[in-house]
Amino acid sequence: MASSRKPTVADSSADLVNKVAQRVAACAAFVASSGAETPIVAIALSGGRDSAALLHACAAWRATGARVQLVALHIHHGLQPDADVWECACRGMAESAGVAFHVRRVHVATDAGQGVEEAAREARYAALQALCAETGASLLLTAHHQDDQAETVLLQLMRGAGLDGLAAMPMARAGAVTLLRPWIDAPRSEIELYAHTHALSWIDDPSNADVRYARNALRPLLTGMADHFPAYREALSRSAAHLADAAALIDEIARADLSQIASADGLDAAALMALSVPRQRAVLRIWLADAGMRALSTRRLEDLRTQLVDARSDGALCVELPAGQVRRYRGVVRIEAGANDAPEPVAVAIRSTQFEPAHRVEQRVNVAAWGGTLLFAPVDRDGVAAQALQAPLSLAPRRGGERIVLRAGAPSRALKQAYQEAGIPAWERQRLPLLYAGETLVFAAGLGMNHVVTHDGAGWRITWSASGQGAS
Repeated sequence: MASSRKPTVADSSADLVNKVAQRVAACAAFVASSGAETPIVAIALSGGRDSAALLHACAAWRATGARVQLVALHIHHGLQPDADVWECACRGMAESAGVAFHVRRVHVATDAGQGVEEAAREARYAALQALCAETGASLLLTAHHQDDQAETVLLQLMRGAGLDGLAAMPMARAGAVTLLRPWIDAPRSEIELYAHTHALSWIDDPSNADVRYARNALRPLLTGMADHFPAYREALSRSAAHLADAAALIDEIARADLSQIASADGLDAAALMALSVPRQRAVLRIWLADAGMRALSTRRLEDLRTQLVDARSDGALCVELPAGQVRRYRGVVRIEAGANDAPEPVAVAIRSTQFEPAHRVEQRVNVAAWGGTLLFAPVDRDGVAAQALQAPLSLAPRRGGERIVLRAGAPSRALKQAYQEAGIPAWERQRLPLLYAGETLVFAAGLGMNHVVTHDGAGWRITWSASGQGAS
């Protein structure tokens, strides 16, 4: 028969310490770093009750003989008048626990279309990641608990979030530094009891009572809900776990779809259109994320999907995104990272000190203005004669009307036509320079040498390599 004995204060404290010990020990990042060196575990220390309790519990775990080095990380946001006082208080907490203390000051930008809460959170996590890198910590612990999880689920629901948002906060999230929330299934009341039992001191942040912040506005509603739904925390956490499973399943299907329709060139537009609409959305979301693009809102993602599938098959399409463009050309969808406002390329002279035609060794000329490198390689035949390259050399943009011979004995053709036949989109052509010797076109990046100036004898083979790409 199961015992009906209620947990004692000691039981409750031991349970929280055990959760830290067991969950850190089970974390892959901790296991991987547990070689010859002592693993370093970081604790995010804001100075509030929850993080103060987590710091104390980690020190208690270490005291049991755990082979671990602890570091406490504090982020100074500068948003409160007493921020300097809080930093001193956190330093004192860390010293009392025998834990090394590190602090970083951040500027919270509130003019980038974000609320203060979101901007502060992004600045905080970026700074914590940086501090982990500096201290060598492979694992970062935060004191989020079950009440935080319930609030997050409801906030995301109110915002109309998708599955990823409604899945709320996972216990662990892998990355360059693994984020672990060992108390995500512990109610706030247990942590309060722990803090009082061990007579801990902490900081009360006045912003936690400011109902202008959405999370604070929810708390009175949750308090009232507890009378009718006493197990709401567990129920919402359970729902978040179910939604996380659903999100993981959708991602798995999307990745399988993506592997079938993606290539080094981009996405096959026809294959994308053959998928159901929900699968199109899922594939695009994963594809953009893998390219490092910031997640789009539901409306922006749907707008992108619609434009891609409705575009003429023979037309070119460009959809502007916050950090780049998505383009469709000849049935292939590609991502162009970066702003679409690059300066117009200009002619750049290649000096004799950069390339000497009479010196028959491989020579590279870095051209920063064009974001790439010219490679001159000596060849025994079918190269550009050294004499032809004695004229002043320059890299220049297209002016219109240029012609090129791509094979010995072949007729010349318009450069525009040659680029079209090579399948090079118009926007890429703008970044491909032309090499001139005097007024003679010698080489066109993306196409090759102009065989008007090549000969059977010894000469030079010319290629162009854009930064981060292979030669062309």
